[in-house]
Amino acid sequence: MKHIVFVVGNYKNGGVPMRSTNLANEFAETGYHCTILVTKDIAGNVFFDCHKNVSIVSLREYVKAHSNDTAVSENNKKRSRRIKLLKYLRYVSKAIPAWDEKLRNEIRGLRRSENLSAFIANNPDCIYIPFGISYFESVFYGAKGINAKIIYAERNAPEIDFPKEKTEKKRLLKLLSKADGAVLQTNDELAFFEGYLNNTVVINNPVKANLPGPFKGERRKVVVNFCRIAEQKNLPLMINAFMKFHQTHPGYSLEIYGNTVEENEEDLKKSYLEMISSLNAEEYIKILPPRADVHSVVRDCAMFVSSSDFEGLSNSMVEAMAIGLPCVCTDCLGGGAREMITDGENGLLVPVKDADALTHAMCRMADNKDLSQKCSENAAKVRETHNVESVAEKWLEATEKFI
Repeated sequence: MKHIVFVVGNYKNGGVPMRSTNLANEFAETGYHCTILVTKDIAGNVFFDCHKNVSIVSLREYVKAHSNDTAVSENNKKRSRRIKLLKYLRYVSKAIPAWDEKLRNEIRGLRRSENLSAFIANNPDCIYIPFGISYFESVFYGAKGINAKIIYAERNAPEIDFPKEKTEKKRLLKLLSKADGAVLQTNDELAFFEGYLNNTVVINNPVKANLPGPFKGERRKVVVNFCRIAEQKNLPLMINAFMKFHQTHPGYSLEIYGNTVEENEEDLKKSYLEMISSLNAEEYIKILPPRADVHSVVRDCAMFVSSSDFEGLSNSMVEAMAIGLPCVCTDCLGGGAREMITDGENGLLVPVKDADALTHAMCRMADNKDLSQKCSENAAKVRETHNVESVAEKWLEATEKFI
């Protein structure tokens, strides 16, 4: 049985865990065994289920249990010798800055990937799919000296994830060029990597399985968003734009179903609640806990609004489209919104960080029932074009091609 290992950070309610789980479940249906290897924390209350051939593995716990395995011990010895050799060579390379920097980066990469290397040493004949450049770097150095296949999966706007400093950016891009292949979410991402990656394919995110059908009828006067509470979502922009919208549409409310993953995001949520309080808007602007049945709860809302500054390809936007919610989205960095939305046909696009434009688009969607209905009906077509089965099939074709 072929084995695919998805490498992620946290396994909590969020885009990357859901995306990796959806793909893993479909791969498992075709005969693969899949592992979602979690390098940080695993939550106990995730909203998605796994196929019987999909395993969720904590890297920390795995290393504790397998640190004395023969393959791991032998690999650690080889890596230790490699690091000693590289440190010795640095005595010579001090006079050649470029060479010295290369050696320093390799030593750092080998040290930081020690835990991943232990897993890879025990599972060398797998296809590894790291989500994001930091995880790719760790898998790349973790697989040093091991004949493992690596396929890079972009998860965000690479302009944000990659460093601005030219030398470090070039180093990471050169490292990424050694991947066996790369799956990107949007054509904007493809343009970013042009000239560095040879084996690439653009595959949009799939629609989550088992979503409720589009709503037909009179919609509730509720503007909704369901997302991770993160700075990139720019929720203050949404709140400010809604405040202006509310002046002319006082019967509407705003509901944000917000999920926190990192510890600092709880502080961010608190600051947003304080902002709403300072605006005396608690009666009609709510930040609510995430819920597994959110799609059933919001399907009859007036519209879905996304105010992100950057995204890879927003899962919540795709899901909102699939359940027929009229969508208003910022044309954010990463290109996901414009990849999915044709302005005025299946949603509305507005410039990033422009509260007035966002307010105007919300007013258009609320006041023009024909526009709202057209956008709803056309948006729901993603259920056919981006169903998880067809997207997973594209991934499998790419995987077979790359390896």
